[in-house]
Amino acid sequence: MTEATPLPSFQEQTVIPDAAFPINCFHVGGSVGPIIPPHWHDHLEWITIVRGGFRVQVGAAFVDLHEGEVAFVSARQMHAAFPIEEGSELFAAVFSPSLLRNSSLDLTESKYIIPMLQEDGVLPSFYQRETVREVTERIHRGILRIVHLFRERPAGSELLIKGELFSLLGYAFQCSRTDRAAPRIRREHILIQPLLQYLSQHFREPLSVEQAARICCVSPNHLCYAFKRATGKTLLEYIHALRIHEAGQLLRTRSYTVQQVALEVGYTNMTYFGRMFRRMTGMTPGEYMHST
Repeated sequence: MTEATPLPSFQEQTVIPDAAFPINCFHVGGSVGPIIPPHWHDHLEWITIVRGGFRVQVGAAFVDLHEGEVAFVSARQMHAAFPIEEGSELFAAVFSPSLLRNSSLDLTESKYIIPMLQEDGVLPSFYQRETVREVTERIHRGILRIVHLFRERPAGSELLIKGELFSLLGYAFQCSRTDRAAPRIRREHILIQPLLQYLSQHFREPLSVEQAARICCVSPNHLCYAFKRATGKTLLEYIHALRIHEAGQLLRTRSYTVQQVALEVGYTNMTYFGRMFRRMTGMTPGEYMHST
């Protein structure tokens, strides 16, 4: 089933260091709120957990992934990740579909690449050891090799990275369209989508549980239950995570004072902002700003 077109407000302009070889690798964890906030982009993405666990959203599905497990994100597909354990870390490899395209239409292009790019759901979004152990482990190791090659840049790294990307797809296609690899989309996942969309634009603004419930057309009690069941967080915890993540991005630029950042992300009490920032990152806002 093709997903609805994502809202422009969620779009991320991914940083790609070299337009001639469009890929970037990211480490999430250890610093500001180790989260991937809800967003989409025009690239493909592999995510692998290297420590702890994350509740990962791809499209309308939320799945708990643990060390060694993997998610695949298609172009323009909404996704996010929030830690469910202390000290959780992940790597993400984000790359343009152009890295997979051939100048001539050969069998790999027509049989695999074009269907994957043109139709959602050709490849599973989640790879877990309890369902597809061997494939999951091979994809996990392949992503780590890509990250290593991207960082170290040995001679021939571009060829090796491209080869790994094709290998990952080859393993993933072994699981394509299999029921065992398809996540179950629960009712609460669908129910909270309007609220997630609203929060992407309005997380800086005050929001009561009653207001959130009206957005989803349910009672406050039902909203609290469904939101926690889907995301693993209470509504307030989720809003704090979005705010502190955004605060970290602003502090990293060193273009704003701590007070300006706090007000920009929705905190009017500086003491409360400092306490929440330290609780979620292990550092004060000032310490973080001068550590990057």
